[in-house]
Amino acid sequence: MKITRRAFLRTAPAVAAVLTLPISGVPRAAACTTDEAIGPADVCQPSGQIARPAGDPSFQSFWVKTHLPTKAWPSADELDGAVAEVSEGRLFRVDGPQEGYRLPVWSPRSNQQLYLGSEAVGPVDTPFWADFAQDGRWLDVNITPLQRIRAMQGEDEVFRDLTTAGKQGLTRPGLYRIFRRVANETMDSRTDPTIQATYLLKNVLYTQYFLGNGSAIHYNWWATTWGYPGSQGCLGMRLAGAKFLWDFASIDTPIVIHS
Repeated sequence: MKITRRAFLRTAPAVAAVLTLPISGVPRAAACTTDEAIGPADVCQPSGQIARPAGDPSFQSFWVKTHLPTKAWPSADELDGAVAEVSEGRLFRVDGPQEGYRLPVWSPRSNQQLYLGSEAVGPVDTPFWADFAQDGRWLDVNITPLQRIRAMQGEDEVFRDLTTAGKQGLTRPGLYRIFRRVANETMDSRTDPTIQATYLLKNVLYTQYFLGNGSAIHYNWWATTWGYPGSQGCLGMRLAGAKFLWDFASIDTPIVIHS
């Protein structure tokens, strides 16, 4: 199921209320601290560079969609060596004035600056995820059973799996960002006095925190409630799903949680 812009805007009050929590609530230095105090680079830093336009900074970007199959080019005047074949219905952000017959665009599917023939595209509304998915990657979480999480590359779903979210509404709708990653975590209820349950869980693999209260995406080896609430606020995953999201996401990857 795709999220429409109208459906997302209906949750705007909830999103606005929590928008700053994952970012302003955690100091940047603390966000890069692991259990061992020092971690590998992929734990504390974004995993990839974000493609940025190099043209006129005063140009107002806009979005287009291809209305016929075309090719993507590495430059405005390249005649051979197209970068890719582009099908009809693909979204691109135009990042500069037209150069000859081509437009400089950014592709959310590959996070690349490319060129498209102007005859192949037409203007469309800005997609709702464009405001927060700066490299095109974001996570879509639906906490209505069957609860599931999707890895999105722009408008394309690249992965989907069941998750188990918080019991009694502990996983709340909103827009969050991953701020800390730990490859192999130990979770201890004694570290959070607000938690009613008692637990000591070791070897919690592929943990990606998105809230300062300990809520995270992680491998949940003890869960049995796939698709239904069963956690203290985390998004529990099976091993293959947790590993995929660990490789797909990075620091600052957005998470849209909705019902």
